[in-house]
Amino acid sequence: MSKFFCFLTCLIFAAVHLSAANQLNPAQKASIVTKFGTEVKYNFAHQDKLPCNWDSLYMARLPQIVNTPTDEAFLDSLKLLCATLKDGHTAVWCNAPAVKDWPLPFFTKRFGDRVLVTDVITDKMMAAGLRPGTEILEMEDMPVIEYGEKKVIPFFPSSTPQWSQSAAFFCGQLTNGPADKAVKVKFRNAPDSVFTLDVERDMNWQYNPYYKRVISHKKLPGNIGYIKIPSLQQGLFDHEKFIEVFDSLENVSSLVIDIRDNGGGNSTYGDFILRLICPDTIPALNWSSPKYIPVMKAWGKTVEPYIEKGDSLVPFSAQHADIPKFEIPVLLLVNSNTFSAAEDFAATFRAAKRGKIIGTPTGGSTGQPIMIDLGFGYMARICARDEWLPDGTEFIGVGIQPDVVVEESESVLFGNDNVLEEALKQLK
Repeated sequence: MSKFFCFLTCLIFAAVHLSAANQLNPAQKASIVTKFGTEVKYNFAHQDKLPCNWDSLYMARLPQIVNTPTDEAFLDSLKLLCATLKDGHTAVWCNAPAVKDWPLPFFTKRFGDRVLVTDVITDKMMAAGLRPGTEILEMEDMPVIEYGEKKVIPFFPSSTPQWSQSAAFFCGQLTNGPADKAVKVKFRNAPDSVFTLDVERDMNWQYNPYYKRVISHKKLPGNIGYIKIPSLQQGLFDHEKFIEVFDSLENVSSLVIDIRDNGGGNSTYGDFILRLICPDTIPALNWSSPKYIPVMKAWGKTVEPYIEKGDSLVPFSAQHADIPKFEIPVLLLVNSNTFSAAEDFAATFRAAKRGKIIGTPTGGSTGQPIMIDLGFGYMARICARDEWLPDGTEFIGVGIQPDVVVEESESVLFGNDNVLEEALKQLK
């Protein structure tokens, strides 16, 4: 099964705001909320994990949501309702043509209790002093971690604490908002250069860092190969490029595959890689989806979810005599931003017992979202598929747990990757 979900979707849609004007009347708001509630009831894959009855919850919140004073407040209330589902693949947003939302012209990443700039997207910001490694101290006179916890995370679709605490500060998610509003940000460059800027969102970007997320590789001391796969998104993952990289590392004695910060995309791309690197048959993940048969309800009978055992993957070496078995040691690097189809890859890698996984627990969310038109420019995606490992181990809402836990240091921005260093120690 393919999943055309990626972190960019989450980035663009998770924090959309409308103008202060109230364009929706109460009846329209009620229509949007009740349609969302109904679609969740019949399509959401994780109903059994909800802490309370969904019908009761959204109906209890309906009066407050319908009576919000502005469209912006309405969308925020709708996102708060959605957040109670605690699922990273279920979200709501608005596509109103008049709305233009965008992040500030730099991307960020959280390291412990610090948030650092990873990409500077405009010359204007570079001239103002921003560079990779610049620390963000405050936003709107609020400590940056507190800002994220109060202004971003409550509205953020998430299945696990680690995803909330990492992805909410990653790429442009932390700074996303109305394009016509400037944001007061306090920065610091080492060792003690502190400066404050009123940063406008509506700037012309020199490039989009997301679209620079392409496969890279290198040979490391000890004849160790290293491949970085930053995305499995269609248009960013290139089969031919990966084969070219894979062939160039043909004679290495071991291999490290890095899917940290990979927000997913198409899971068949991950299957393709696994069929190259695994010497034996690869057990597939099992999955389920809600099933509804109206006549069964009329008869007072319950209907169990549809469950399917995944089809095992056959290595290319088993199908083609000219392809040798790939039997050298392989290690996998992950973090809390490893998500969706990338998490499927990590889960299947674990199921195949192909090698150690190093880093921090993955984001804990995958599945097959379906898109729902809620009307009046509002949209939702709802996760319609649950998945688990062949041995029954659940990882949605938990994350794939690494064999060796290593917290990524901010030194990675300056070429000193402590997680990769641990992988090299494990190989020795």
